[in-house]
Amino acid sequence: MTAQPAFARTVVARTAFARTAGACVVAAGLLAAVAVPLAPAHAETCLEQIVALQKRVDAVQGKPAAPRPEPQSVGAQLDQQPTPGSIAAASGSLPPPVGPAAALNAAQNFQAAGNEAACLKAVNEARDMLEGR
Repeated sequence: MTAQPAFARTVVARTAFARTAGACVVAAGLLAAVAVPLAPAHAETCLEQIVALQKRVDAVQGKPAAPRPEPQSVGAQLDQQPTPGSIAAASGSLPPPVGPAAALNAAQNFQAAGNEAACLKAVNEARDMLEGR
């Protein structure tokens, strides 16, 4: 029997190490796959809470009625651009939101600005108003 050269022993040792390391990686992957479903569910984001609460607010308060259509003005027929004053007068046809709807509106603004803490606070205020607290 001939002795193995030094490089052959190194290759055999590296191959055994690779098999052991590969088995560890596979075992860790299987453990992670089993542990993921056992993790607790994450808390709802502010946006998810806004959507859920908006449905409740709409059910209680109902959607605001659409403004009734106005006849077309002479200025619109003459291809004239609206003035800032006429735009302001036309946009004031819907009343501003109040109560839980106003708090949800603020929450949406905070969420759009990326302020999660203020968004959650506004959602909690809307929920408290809706539940009469």
